[in-house]
Amino acid sequence: MPIETRWLVSASASCWHAVEAIARGADLVDSATADALNANVSELLAAIQSLGLDREQFFQLAAPMAVQFDVPGEWAKALLAKLVGPAPAPDAVQQLARQSRSMETAFLQANPHVLEDLELRAAPLMGQWEARGPGLMATAGRLTEPELIVEQADVIAVHPVLGGGGAAHWLNNSVRIEAVLANPITELPEVLRLGWLLAQLHLDLPRFHGMLHRDRRTEIWQLAMIPPLLAAGEQVELTRFGLSTVAAATTAWAGIHDTRTPEALFAWWDTYAATNPSWLAALAALDRLLIAE
Repeated sequence: MPIETRWLVSASASCWHAVEAIARGADLVDSATADALNANVSELLAAIQSLGLDREQFFQLAAPMAVQFDVPGEWAKALLAKLVGPAPAPDAVQQLARQSRSMETAFLQANPHVLEDLELRAAPLMGQWEARGPGLMATAGRLTEPELIVEQADVIAVHPVLGGGGAAHWLNNSVRIEAVLANPITELPEVLRLGWLLAQLHLDLPRFHGMLHRDRRTEIWQLAMIPPLLAAGEQVELTRFGLSTVAAATTAWAGIHDTRTPEALFAWWDTYAATNPSWLAALAALDRLLIAE
């Protein structure tokens, strides 16, 4: 069954996308947005710490829930309910709601036409996805296990502050991707990045966790999905599969810059393709291989 995608554009999710990028120390290509948000991000990180929230889980939820709840108070209450339980403290809700209002106001001042721009920017990627995406994901499923590929998901197009970027939100069955107008890397069309993000949405299924340590699941899954998406991309004539494209994707998509990881991934995929073990066994093998590296 082809994957069904619902495309959304969101100023609020764009704001939280930029906030997360700043929070993890990324260099934004959009200096106006960075200047508008820097002080607010520092205050937010202090609030996350003071409230005892898990930072990774916070950002896993913040952007997609901003699409669902456009009132800051409702967003803060729903987010905290996910993080700390069904009855979050009113003071905590109010604190996060204030942070949200402040950041979104600053973001919109720096990007007053963001929604109109996103509508225009998202259209080419949406068209490419409709033409190539279903075949790409079906092929990736055949190369691995069909159950790895979700049947439906939301795609949230966000304002490009990194010149190409995105994230998978498996807790919300959605992904966000920057609506860039041109492929930052010629041999890696952004439609491939989108496929790679969508391929991560079953990360939360316990059947695929095995013996992977919780702190390594996300990294291992992200890396494991690079070779099959590139191999599928070659079959649908989007790219060439080889060590060079694996290395480029490992850097551009997963943010890993060493040379050993792509070599290990390439060798791991070669073994997987030759022996066809279960995906659970393959993930465990990749985990051991990367630890050895």
